[in-house]
Amino acid sequence: MIIGIVGLPQSGKTTLFNAVCGARQETGGFTAAGEVHRGIVKVPDDRIDVLTEIYKPKKITHAEIEWMDVAGFTGETSDRNKVDSELPTAVREADALAHVVRAFEDDNLPHPKGSVDAMRDIRALEDELIFSGLVLAEKRMEKIERRLKVVKDDKVEKEKAVIDKCLEQLNADKPLRDLDFSDDEMKTIRGFQFLSIKPKLVVINIGEDQLSKRDEVEAEFASIADAPHCMVEIVSAKVQMELGELDPDDRKMFMDDLGITESAFDRLIRKSYKLLGLISFLTGGEKEVHAWTIKAGMTAQKSAGVIHKDFEKGFIKAEVIPYDKLAEVMSEAEAKKRGWMRLEGKEYIVKDGDVIIFRFNV
Repeated sequence: MIIGIVGLPQSGKTTLFNAVCGARQETGGFTAAGEVHRGIVKVPDDRIDVLTEIYKPKKITHAEIEWMDVAGFTGETSDRNKVDSELPTAVREADALAHVVRAFEDDNLPHPKGSVDAMRDIRALEDELIFSGLVLAEKRMEKIERRLKVVKDDKVEKEKAVIDKCLEQLNADKPLRDLDFSDDEMKTIRGFQFLSIKPKLVVINIGEDQLSKRDEVEAEFASIADAPHCMVEIVSAKVQMELGELDPDDRKMFMDDLGITESAFDRLIRKSYKLLGLISFLTGGEKEVHAWTIKAGMTAQKSAGVIHKDFEKGFIKAEVIPYDKLAEVMSEAEAKKRGWMRLEGKEYIVKDGDVIIFRFNV
């Protein structure tokens, strides 16, 4: 999973990146337009700790998320001839966008638009995403129409219908993520990597003095959270970065003083999984305990392929123990003895926290 951190200048993108990745990137600007900072972090999962106690493995592997801190968005891109070069290409790799929006006041860090207005900035960057998609769709439509003047092609006709659907939405200044696309339609447009179709986590970046009003701030952005494939999280990126620099004891004391019960990092991870419709299943043994990330609704056979394609091709059965049952007795043998291990076929829908042993033959 790749999350692209985007936002207008001076919004706190790099501060958030440093907070979630434990990085030390300089804040306040990039050395080059389109520069990208990348960091890979392990997904916290208490279930891994429990399975480690049960299996005593030689290796432990957490699920991972790659975060990208992407420069280049200004909320002002309007030149059709330059939009491809002005917007960073790396952000198209992202599975979802984390849009950092400034809601804090700081006299030493003037807002580039002259005032702090979170709703205005949310709309400005959304407009930039929509405009980039509109230009892309229009260029593709021109090629499609030239092609159809030469020869009738059912495949191209189908693509034209999907691009028409996209153009209607984008010309109405609405993001593509608001639309419902069939699997075939998504396959048709996947290669275009439209930015406004990506799920979006709007990160409202508040100051330390606003932490006590976090719930009130969140209520202000309820309409954003209600939009399709969009969620909102309230954080103080500066505070979270400072927390990450403390040792565990001091961190807990600081969090208690500020009334912070859960790190923003944990909340961002949880919401990112929910936004993308992801879950984790687990495998355990003497060699390794491993968390595997999959799309919710995946079958046992497809999930086996996440580990290795041979597992999927030669799938026979999945031996499944619900995590909570295994954690209750802290023994795979005891879980089997109590009848908590089930044999499931290839169409079984894997659930979050399933501990699975795949049986296969190649």
